[in-house]
Amino acid sequence: MRVALLFLLGGCATLDSFVHGGIPCDDVGPDTCSESNNVWDNICVTCDEEYDWSKAYPWMDGTLAEGESIRNPSDVTRFTLDTTDGLGALDGYFIPTHGEFPPYAKTTIVYNHGNYAGIEHYQPRVYMLHELGFNVLVWDYRGYGKSRPVTSPSPEQFMADAVQIRDFADTVSPDVTRIIPYAFSLGGIPVMEMASERDNCAIILEAAFTSLGQVMSNNTATGMPATFLSSGDYEGTEKMANYGGPVFAMIGTKDRKFTVASWEEILEKATGPKELWVLDGVDHGIASRGVPEAGFTEYGTRILTFLETHAPACIEVN
Repeated sequence: MRVALLFLLGGCATLDSFVHGGIPCDDVGPDTCSESNNVWDNICVTCDEEYDWSKAYPWMDGTLAEGESIRNPSDVTRFTLDTTDGLGALDGYFIPTHGEFPPYAKTTIVYNHGNYAGIEHYQPRVYMLHELGFNVLVWDYRGYGKSRPVTSPSPEQFMADAVQIRDFADTVSPDVTRIIPYAFSLGGIPVMEMASERDNCAIILEAAFTSLGQVMSNNTATGMPATFLSSGDYEGTEKMANYGGPVFAMIGTKDRKFTVASWEEILEKATGPKELWVLDGVDHGIASRGVPEAGFTEYGTRILTFLETHAPACIEVN
């Protein structure tokens, strides 16, 4: 980050571009797929290979209760969307509900993943949401996985891509009034854009990006204002003030990226129904044991309880 600041001070650029750290499929090889790496972090699918949706994961101790299981999706449809600026193509997948939990059968999660690698890394999280009974749409940002180009998006491109994906969700969802943009980590940026620009029955934010200004405040002693550091597109703190719908946020006390205090601050801006679930001792990510890995049963129960209580329009309520 110090190098980035020196670069910034030498010109008129912002730090928006420094938030991205994808692994395009062109870069997959021995350095990303190694037995010495944690199994949760290995990235092995090359550009000419398909993702293996039958892949089994060695779920961590404590994630599943006795007798509990997480199934593999049996029906996965791939889609590719040419970006609206004509400079790229977004890779994504739609997984329909298994239908065994009627309240979620018409509800679609638009999953916006974190900063590491691409969809391959987040497949176990998609499995979890599918197991709960949701329809799930997951996509890769430019510079991540199989999306094109291999370079990271500009803030304007990232925002436009987010809205394009949200609009595409309307074409595949069983009920366009029951769409929930879901953010993990970096996914907080596109989700807040989706929330600002389109109607959604709720948003869910898991250890999500707050704002570049807050990140800089938490990690540097520059004291520089967010307007100097960012174009403003990544300032979720300000966008939250324009969102009046239900918002469910989750964060661990050991999260290394974002703090509980930062999420208490951003939720003060929310004007609609809101809830912050703070998990004691829980970290950020998958390999480091994040929110769902700490206990799948409670994770699912918390989401359902929030939707039943604060966003009943998202689900079938008996």
